[in-house]
Amino acid sequence: MYTIDILFLLFAFITLYLTFLFLVIFLENRRDLFRELKEESLLSVSVIVPAYNEADNIRGTLDSVLGLSYPRKLLEVIVVDDGSTDNTAEIAGEFDVKVIVKENGGKASALNVGIEHAKGEIIACIDADAYPDVDSLRLMIPYFLDKDVAAVTSSIFVKNPRNILERLQEIEYVLIAWGRKLLDYLDSVYVTPGPLSLYRGDVIRGVGGFHKGVLTEDIEIAWRLQKEGYKIRMALPARVYTTVPDSFRIWWSQRLRWDIGGIQTIRRYKSAFLSKKYGVFGFFIVPFFSTSIFISLLGLGLFLYLLMVRASDFLVFSYYAYLAGIDPLKYYPIVLVPNVFTILGILIFAFSIIYVIIGLRSMNRNVLTPAAIFEILLYLSIYLFLFPILLVQSFWRLLVYREQKW
Repeated sequence: MYTIDILFLLFAFITLYLTFLFLVIFLENRRDLFRELKEESLLSVSVIVPAYNEADNIRGTLDSVLGLSYPRKLLEVIVVDDGSTDNTAEIAGEFDVKVIVKENGGKASALNVGIEHAKGEIIACIDADAYPDVDSLRLMIPYFLDKDVAAVTSSIFVKNPRNILERLQEIEYVLIAWGRKLLDYLDSVYVTPGPLSLYRGDVIRGVGGFHKGVLTEDIEIAWRLQKEGYKIRMALPARVYTTVPDSFRIWWSQRLRWDIGGIQTIRRYKSAFLSKKYGVFGFFIVPFFSTSIFISLLGLGLFLYLLMVRASDFLVFSYYAYLAGIDPLKYYPIVLVPNVFTILGILIFAFSIIYVIIGLRSMNRNVLTPAAIFEILLYLSIYLFLFPILLVQSFWRLLVYREQKW
């Protein structure tokens, strides 16, 4: 029991510490979150759209890309069809873009082929089911005035959320965008997501392009750039909308891939953990990402342990109650005895609610309607509970399965 007490205190301390850290960063920078940098010069941009069986989405994506408020003479658009079995390439060919068809090799492979053919100073990577806002490029390009900046990412939102699963993902995406901007103030943006991220062309070529050996090439490239001493910035006002899974089965499969890729990246860069040689990358990014996984698994383990203890107590009580002719459901004590662990648990949940509400309000989301309150509570109680379960299955699949596919 003593070990469980220590683990619970560790879980509570780390969870509350990280929550307070983000809230303090927000309070210090809340007036600067949506600040737009001034355009001093526009750089040539090559937009790479990797696509695999995206016939249903590619037309809308290319309409959005070609509708960007960016000088057409500075914009090159390259669609890389990664061996699609549908008519993705034919649809892309209807537009004024370059279309490259290759054998299926995965997303990282498709991006690297696009980089080989790109002529722009900046490489923009946009998923084939993503729809950037018209001014997104103009809001992101000025960050490259800092020569130490190798990549810039944007705010990702859910396109037309309809069912409850999509609306819960919308909450998640909004909070991720807000949190990623807060990490920007620590020079700790740890991912350049596929829906819309920009890279300095000579830098991404210099580090060897995207790595084909991990399932989340957008995390791995961000870590590699920062390990090499480059900075990544987050342009919060720059928006891109993406389609998200509309069924639980597809969502689960997507998140397994994300988790497996994250674990692969940690394993790849484990030598940088708390290493002075890599500065913020070694002292914060790698530990922060790794700790997030540890805390998630620890929380699940503690919950299951307490549930098991409670269930065991109830079964023992029921056994002796029936022997004594007493109804166990009528007399079993279900009231929690207040103690430091109960108080810490309530504090964690309370500050989680505060964190979510502040994050959503900062991103101009309504949190006061009955529907919004219900979705927030559902997000905190059930949706987030699925994440550590996903992690357990991800570790298992990473050990058992070796095949990696896009």
